[in-house]
Amino acid sequence: MKKFFLPACVLYLVILLGVPGFLVFNHYNILTTGELYKFKVQPYDPYDPFRGRYVAIRQPSFNAPGSGPYALLEKDAEGFARIAAWQETKPNDRVYAKNFDISRYYMNEKLAPKVETLQWEIDTETDQMYVQVAVKNGGYVIKGLYLNGTPVEELVE
Repeated sequence: MKKFFLPACVLYLVILLGVPGFLVFNHYNILTTGELYKFKVQPYDPYDPFRGRYVAIRQPSFNAPGSGPYALLEKDAEGFARIAAWQETKPNDRVYAKNFDISRYYMNEKLAPKVETLQWEIDTETDQMYVQVAVKNGGYVIKGLYLNGTPVEELVE
């Protein structure tokens, strides 16, 4: 029994540190090496007693034909992204995101109400609010929420 204790503890620690380490590395890898897509959005600030404050996002560019977990992404002439279609099978020749949902952007809870106020003050004809998302091999990470190229955290501090 004693001769298995040390190897079991080592294996347990490797698993305990390895799984979160892999998740962090995967997130970082997508964020740093993934292709960037900008999605036009309309944020609002709900309050949830369990999640706290966050910026909820309405995505007008998400209405696309088809169904399934794979969102096929494409960029328009202005450089903004949209979902071209949803499909059931994993695509081999196009950029895609699996189970794509960018309806929440978590940020400092004191800044989230200010971002909603900022959203109501902008001119929708000239100003553009968008979320920048890094996509790689079906994975995606929200990089930030921007107004005319400036992170909203900088605008509301």
